Amino acid sequence: MSPKTAQHNYRWLPTYFTPDYDFVGYDGERIIGRVTLEGRLGAEGAWQWSNRPRADVSGFGIQQGYAASKELAVEAVEHLDQEIMDPSIQAVKQ
Repeated sequence: MSPKTAQHNYRWLPTYFTPDYDFVGYDGERIIGRVTLEGRLGAEGAWQWSNRPRADVSGFGIQQGYAASKELAVEAVEHLDQEIMDPSIQAVKQ
């Protein structure tokens, strides 16, 4: 379950060229990550997700992975963003 200690305004918008298979996530105006439906052999049908780390928050780099559905990929990016942005979660990790 995603941490809910900080207020977030997440929305996911489709990209222009592949609107059913490629989405960019925002928290307000800030880009948080991307999810895309993978089509390469070995990963076909899996949703690849990646975050977009903030330069002003140390200790978090780019992370990526695969999920069985778009919803799970979106949840992974949002959860990671909450970890990055919520100071109480950062304190626990240190």
